[in-house]
Amino acid sequence: MLICATKIQWRELSAAATLMAAFLLCLWGGQMQETAYVASLSAQSRQVAPEEYLSSLGWECSGQPECDQVQMPEQFGDAYASFLQLQQKGGFDLTGCAGQVVTRYTFPLANYPSEETGIVADVMVLDGRIVGGEIRSPALDGFMAPLVARADMVSGEGQE
Repeated sequence: MLICATKIQWRELSAAATLMAAFLLCLWGGQMQETAYVASLSAQSRQVAPEEYLSSLGWECSGQPECDQVQMPEQFGDAYASFLQLQQKGGFDLTGCAGQVVTRYTFPLANYPSEETGIVADVMVLDGRIVGGEIRSPALDGFMAPLVARADMVSGEGQE
């Protein structure tokens, strides 16, 4: 029978405990970030009313939405590259909707962070699931930005 004994110093034990605690904190922090990411994805992947989704992002709608059907192209060519990129910035991937008809809800926004009026949010729905969206100005010289949380738009992170 072979017995091996070692003498551990408190200093070594303390250092090992500190490293283990730091590792567990990093692991726990990573899980919290993953949970937040999954929560944001679940809002897009589960069935949520478009107005509720906008509200969850901090946007206030002023009035009833317009609703229309939009035929997605069979293939997204180069002409759609910037639009698909804009959708990706909002956390959406429209390539899976190629060739399908989506319902687009257009909501007037009451709390867009500028003096500009007439700003709307589009939310695209396919089979009861939110698959895309953007914030835009319908003006001739207007803009289009990703559909992100209002706080991100105010801080400038979500602006195109």
